[in-house]
Amino acid sequence: MNKVSRTLAVVVLLALFLAVCGSSAYATTHYYVVANNNTNPSNTVSIYEISGTSLVPVSTVSTGGAGNGAGYFAEVTQSIAQDGANTCVFAGDANTPDVAAMKLSASSPFLTVVGNYVSPDGDAAGNDGLGIIVSGGYLYANYTGNTFIGGTVNPAIGVWKINSGCRLTFVTHLANTSGLNGGTIDGMAVTPNGNTLVVGYGDGSVGSYAIGGGSISLIGQEIIAGNGVGAGAYAGSVAISSNGLWAIFGDFSPSNNTQLDVASIGSNGALAATTTYGGTGSLGAGVDSNGIQLSPNNKFIYVVDSLSGQETTVSFDATTGVVSYPNACLTSLNGFNTNWAFASQAAAVVSSGSGSGLYISESFLNGDSYIGLLEVNATTGCAREATGSPFIDSNSGGLESITAFSH
Repeated sequence: MNKVSRTLAVVVLLALFLAVCGSSAYATTHYYVVANNNTNPSNTVSIYEISGTSLVPVSTVSTGGAGNGAGYFAEVTQSIAQDGANTCVFAGDANTPDVAAMKLSASSPFLTVVGNYVSPDGDAAGNDGLGIIVSGGYLYANYTGNTFIGGTVNPAIGVWKINSGCRLTFVTHLANTSGLNGGTIDGMAVTPNGNTLVVGYGDGSVGSYAIGGGSISLIGQEIIAGNGVGAGAYAGSVAISSNGLWAIFGDFSPSNNTQLDVASIGSNGALAATTTYGGTGSLGAGVDSNGIQLSPNNKFIYVVDSLSGQETTVSFDATTGVVSYPNACLTSLNGFNTNWAFASQAAAVVSSGSGSGLYISESFLNGDSYIGLLEVNATTGCAREATGSPFIDSNSGGLESITAFSH
C-alpha cells in the first residue's frame, strides 16, 4: 500500500503561511518551487514563484524523458544544487531512464535542459522510480531496477559528477543494491560530513555506503528492530541528526501505529543495531509512518502517518538518540478520505529552529493533490493546521516530494 501510481507536482504556499503567522521577515525574498511531474509518455518539470498568497506558474519544460507515475511515498526523485553562480535542477525520468539536468536562468523559459544522462551500465528504474540525492559535488542516482517479461534489471546506485553549467559526467555505479530481503532503496540521506549514504530499502532492512570523491562501496546492512513489532514494519524515509551521530528511519506498516527506528552511526559509517520506538501506541495512534522530517534544531521529528491521514510530532534527544512522546502531539489532517487518501512527506518551512511550520503532501483520491499547511509550536512541536488548509493542486493526482529554493 506504500507504492502507488502517481505523478509528482508541488504547491507550496509559503507566503500564506507567513501571513497566518504574522511574519514579514521574508518580504524581500523571492521563493521558487520546482516540481518533477513524473508524467508519461513525456515528463515535464515546472517552476513556480510564490507571490502574495498565490503560486504563480513561471515555466513548464519537457525534461526530454519519460516518468512512470510510480514510486515509494518516501522516495525523493529530484534535487537542487548550487554550481557556482548556477542553480541546477536534477530530475529522475524513471521510464527512460535518465537524469534530466536543468539550469535556471533569469529569462524565459527560465528552466533549460542541458542534458539527459543515461547510465552507460544499462541501469533501469521502472520498478519504483529514480531517486536522487546530491552531496559534495556528486549526484547519487537510486536506480530501482526493472522487471519485465523475459528479464530483470537489478537495482543499482549510479554516481555522477556535477560539472560546470549543471552538466553531469558518469563516474561509476554500484550494482545489485537490494536490501537483505530483496527490496529496493526507498529513502536516502547523507551524513553531514559527506562520507556516508544511509538508506532504507523498504523490505525491513537498512544499510549504509561509504561515499566521497566519486567512489561508493557498501559498508553494511541489517534488519531493523521494528520489523519484529506488531504486524511488522519497513524503513521508508531517512533523516540524520545534524551532529552526524544518529540515523532515524520512518517505519511504514499497514497496521502498526506511529513507529520509528534509530541507529547510531559509527565513525566509519557503520550502523549499530536499531532501537525501535512506538508501533504499539506509545507514540500515538497514527498509522503508517512513511515520511519523517527532523526539525532544524533536532528537537522534534515530524511524522506523516500516511494511512490514517495524521501528523505526529515526537521529541528527539540528539545526544542520546532517544525518541519520546511527552506532549501527545497528534494532528488529524483536513480532507482525509474526502479530498485525498494518502499523505506522503513533510517539509519544514524554514531551515532554523523548529522549522516554524510544515508542508504535508496529500493525494490519490479524486484526481487532485493537496498541500496541508501546519503551524508548529516552537516549544512543544505540536502542529495546528492553518485556516483554509489543505490547498488544492489541480495539476496532479499524486503529490510526493517538495523541493524549493529562494533568493
